Amino acid sequence: MTTALALEYIPRRMRELGYGSDYYLRFRHLVLKGGEETELDAYNQIYVLIEEVQDCSIISDFGIYDTSFTITNEQQYEHQGIIRIKNQRTGINHVRFIQVIPKHVKKVKS
Repeated sequence: MTTALALEYIPRRMRELGYGSDYYLRFRHLVLKGGEETELDAYNQIYVLIEEVQDCSIISDFGIYDTSFTITNEQQYEHQGIIRIKNQRTGINHVRFIQVIPKHVKKVKS
């Protein structure tokens, strides 16, 4: 997925989920050292991977993105819940997401 495609996809996805335009966007550029693992808590957020990443494993409640994983026939670019990211390289790797944070709109009683 590209940044342009993600920015086109996100508004439609958020309308599908009932948020309309009530959300914030945040670009996240993770820099992982060789063999480094990190975990993101994204239960009330969506992370959209905006470019292909080689030698990296991303596993979440929504699925797997790992181009070296031969058992799956699909790579997931949308992630939510606990997101586990592992750099499989011995050197630095870059992982770029757009983080979508829904606004919790306070409803006024009539």
